[in-house]
Amino acid sequence: MESIARPLRLLHEEATWFARATDVRLLHLSTDANLRGDALDLLMAQENHADNRALFFRFDDPFAGADLGWPARAQRLRELWNEKTTAVAPAGIKLPALSDLPGELVGTAAFGALLLAATKDLLPPLTGVVVVLAPVRVDDAEGLAFTLTALALSAHLSQVRWIVVETDGAAALPLAHSLNERAMIVDCLVDEKAQQDDLATQTSSASGGGRGAFPDVAAPTRIDARPGPTDDALRAAGLSPKFINGGGAQLKQLVLTAALALREGRSVDAVSTQARAAALCAEMEMPREQILNLHVLASYVLAANQRHKAREIYRGAVDLCRMHAATDLESQTEMALGLLDALDQRPTEAATHYSGAARLAETAAVIPLAIEAWRLAGQLALDAGLETSAVECWKRALALADPLDPALAKVTSAPQTALALAAMCRRHGLNAQAKALEERAVGLEGPK
Repeated sequence: MESIARPLRLLHEEATWFARATDVRLLHLSTDANLRGDALDLLMAQENHADNRALFFRFDDPFAGADLGWPARAQRLRELWNEKTTAVAPAGIKLPALSDLPGELVGTAAFGALLLAATKDLLPPLTGVVVVLAPVRVDDAEGLAFTLTALALSAHLSQVRWIVVETDGAAALPLAHSLNERAMIVDCLVDEKAQQDDLATQTSSASGGGRGAFPDVAAPTRIDARPGPTDDALRAAGLSPKFINGGGAQLKQLVLTAALALREGRSVDAVSTQARAAALCAEMEMPREQILNLHVLASYVLAANQRHKAREIYRGAVDLCRMHAATDLESQTEMALGLLDALDQRPTEAATHYSGAARLAETAAVIPLAIEAWRLAGQLALDAGLETSAVECWKRALALADPLDPALAKVTSAPQTALALAAMCRRHGLNAQAKALEERAVGLEGPK
């Protein structure tokens, strides 16, 4: 689809230049939710560029709370460094472990010190580090701009280059402008009108309504063209050869065509097309994408009032999750199965699925999801007359919320959980406990 391919082509050209032009300190990318995932995949793929000599580290942590997420990034940097150490070892590059930091270093200072340690520990042919900041949420744009500027302009971090991806706002743009020729500013956005035109054209072509927009004969290969990467090279880089060689474009077309069919009320077409998308993911050996597309397929089947079929699809997704250790996706799938049981008026079975989802989310360290799953498991246990189980579920949810950053705890369902537990206490005449829980809910919600 040209409306999607055009901005991604532009980004690919700019990103490959960034990989080569080591004097460029910052690439600022503005994108939207439609292209964020593809754009980040394309940016991270530059680590495998033939001219690149830097390690890429990606951080999606939100810029929120008093510390703006810097402690989480510091911890994540250590984890990513260990992963890179393992990845480059077969090439004979023996990177040491990052050294411990003085206890007084916290927040941005700790993160900067770890980056400095990383650059000092690099071994040939590695010469630098690229930090990709792609926050899923920015609550403090000024804090982002201030701390990023301090790090990016630090003389001690001259071997560190930066990519900032923003989907809502442009907090880092002033820094990009101040760097002049040492910064790149790129937009990767879908034109909505062009996308609608693409979808209409695809639907017409799929139904035999017309020929494609491109000639049937492929253009001849340029004499001086460099050979493309082999399938083995793509697999070694963690990429699916079939996805790179046309499968990715085919998948995107199938998914969008299915969505358009559902929106137009053609549920049978939506289900069959989405089923082909999930099958294509299996052919491309992309299990996580297959699981996600099965989730979409199940939702389309539910829209067609085929609840039994949806349950079968979700169960198949669970098997795939377990086969590929996709614990986070298994948690989401268990929640979907719990919802089906709740719709079928089977609260006990639904509570079992939700509590299983909560444990899986804890294992995957997706704490907000775990809190929500425990809350729902408790509510369903209460619906089934299992008050003791409900209390245990809700207590577990609140225990998980305690160590969270207040800004993160506020957006979880922990406040609602505290209120639900307080209501139960009042029903049993435990007014002191109920009042304490209501105050706790207010504390979790924070200032208005």
